[in-house]
Amino acid sequence: MKKKYIGMAWPSDGLNDSEYWKNLPKNFELLISRYKVSGSLKPNILKKEANLKRISRSLETLNLKKINILILCDFASSVLNKDYIEKSQLYFKKKFNLPCINIVSSTLNFIENRKKNISIISPYNKIITKKFLSLIKDKSRISSISNLSFNSEEEIDDTKSFLKKLKLNTYKNDLLFIGGGITISTFSKFYKNKYGYNVYSSPIILIDDVVTLL
Repeated sequence: MKKKYIGMAWPSDGLNDSEYWKNLPKNFELLISRYKVSGSLKPNILKKEANLKRISRSLETLNLKKINILILCDFASSVLNKDYIEKSQLYFKKKFNLPCINIVSSTLNFIENRKKNISIISPYNKIITKKFLSLIKDKSRISSISNLSFNSEEEIDDTKSFLKKLKLNTYKNDLLFIGGGITISTFSKFYKNKYGYNVYSSPIILIDDVVTLL
């Protein structure tokens, strides 16, 4: 079977790479470009870091002739900048003549096509989470929303602390961790076996979409 190559623009923090790789079929490869970010989750800083030219320069370092599709993983930045999701997809599609998907648009499609209730868990503060929620056309399947209000990427990486804070046993439906940083594979099987509910994340949803498209 012929290999498929995914070009991925990923912030330089390097969080959660494993989640993207774990859901890839054997005939798929990720070619990752990293663009510099501060690691801060403050809205004013994130907005500035959503720079299409900077992300474009990082993608240009990849072997673009091999790539079948581009994925953009700047979740919070995309949410905070007006029309950025569609603008970014069109920008890279036109520049590189490749299909392009943003992690936010993929997450939105997942939520709006749900038939079962789901709880959204956000690593961001209320400002960023509210911006994301405003993009959802049909909110009827969202049973609850939790904000972890992390200030930096380092806090996202501290899985044990935030899981304890969340009290997963109190949720009575499937969970969706939005954003690109939280690694759910360390506890999703445990949660499914113990409580009978599924755990999803934006990275896993994005990879599933890309594999389906290709």
